[in-house]
Amino acid sequence: MGYAEITLKLPTDYSEKLLKKLVSQEIGSEDISFHIIKRSLDARNKRDIHFLTKIGVISDRLSGNEPVIEKLLIPDRRGTDRKVVVTGCGPAGIFAAILLQSAGFSVTVVEKGCEVSERAERIAQFEKTGVFDDLGGYCFGEGGAGTFSDGKLTSRTKSITLEKNFIFEEFIKAGAPEEIAYETYPHIGSDNLKKIIPALIDKFKGLGGRVFFGSEVSEIKRSGERITSVGITGRHSGTIDGDFFIFANGHSSFRLYRLLISAGVLFAPKPFAIGFRVEHIQEELNFSMWRKRSLPGVKAAEYHLTADCSPGHAFTFCMCPGGKIVQSAPDSISSVVNGMSDFARDGKFANSAVVTPFSLEESAKREITAGAALDILEEMEHRFFDYRRSFDVPAARISDIIRGRKTAVLPETSFPFGIAAADMSRFFPESVYGRLKKGLEIFCRKLDCFENGTAMGFESKTSAPIKCLRNEDFTSAPFANLYICGEGSGYSGGIVSSAADGIKTAMKIASL
Repeated sequence: MGYAEITLKLPTDYSEKLLKKLVSQEIGSEDISFHIIKRSLDARNKRDIHFLTKIGVISDRLSGNEPVIEKLLIPDRRGTDRKVVVTGCGPAGIFAAILLQSAGFSVTVVEKGCEVSERAERIAQFEKTGVFDDLGGYCFGEGGAGTFSDGKLTSRTKSITLEKNFIFEEFIKAGAPEEIAYETYPHIGSDNLKKIIPALIDKFKGLGGRVFFGSEVSEIKRSGERITSVGITGRHSGTIDGDFFIFANGHSSFRLYRLLISAGVLFAPKPFAIGFRVEHIQEELNFSMWRKRSLPGVKAAEYHLTADCSPGHAFTFCMCPGGKIVQSAPDSISSVVNGMSDFARDGKFANSAVVTPFSLEESAKREITAGAALDILEEMEHRFFDYRRSFDVPAARISDIIRGRKTAVLPETSFPFGIAAADMSRFFPESVYGRLKKGLEIFCRKLDCFENGTAMGFESKTSAPIKCLRNEDFTSAPFANLYICGEGSGYSGGIVSSAADGIKTAMKIASL
């Protein structure tokens, strides 16, 4: 039997029967087996929107060899008595913990938030009452902020092929749709993540690992250049000893950042991006991009837009087709919006962040420390909360922002809290708002429905505002056994790159 890869142009509503027929015709044989390698939607010609599909085929009519897919080789350290403490149960923490427990280490995970099932109930109560719940928000808990998101699995990082293959394989084993392996823009959906994340944790526990939910690291104990233990408070309290300590705390754990800084860990400010969320009617967006209200075989239209604002630029980020905007506040006096959607992406609205790169020195007009960077961003998040002294958010129609006028009447929105008409320029530094406004003008020229949208709230969690000064062996000075990874390290962003960073960190430890 031989192997070949072919590329087919397929209608968006193709069936498995049609796919097999077209593959057979291309190969000249019905005695075949095949799998999809890559699939992308080509909507450049609105009269001929189709899937461009790369397919691997096995047949006795072919002579080529099927490529060997390299797999991540987990070191065998069974018999070791070394212990690892992982702080944070997001993608980086989960995958680091699974790998190290599989390798033979004894791993304990400490997570500030609660399990997914309880977390979902607490979020529902938060949205009903407006009373913040430290255990059950969108930021913290089992799976991290990504659990209640669109579950996008795209990554621009080029050096994580082995790690990415491992991540996708584990997700699929845990119940993710198999299409994530071949879609150009794969996503899992929040509804699936609520089942998949607990399945991954169950696997970790089945290997012998343990998880302390509702517990927070509140103390770091050291001896010379090594951390010896951490103190935890919450549902579980006490001291946990370890040989290695991984902090995979995400980008919103400012209290933990400050604890690390006070312990002498070196951090530096870094540029990131801020802006707001914009929301549109999904059907209008579909029509703008496809010239059809819906497209058989395709869930919903999505966009990825950039704008040259000279100087600087603006771009869309974390677009959630058929989704909703949520209040992702990290504490009771901050306001931060984010987006989420389920796998079907069949909601009435579409939303995306519109952001522009931001240097904290741009706001402070001086060089700042990592601690000052946290203070500045936190003050901005407080400013959005203070507008209504609640989790309601300021908002304006995009058309009114462009024309420099206040919105008179706001439309229906997916946001579970209230929205209040506001002059959005008052919340941002002048140069930042200027780029955001220019970006909106350019996006309106690119998509004819864009002007109909609404901008709301504060999008500040595109990435961490600071980064640790990490050594080549992934340790964080001044400690020889401290590893900071994932979005909280400042070296990754998103589910895949964060999980890959956790895996790389774990591999460094496992190789010692």
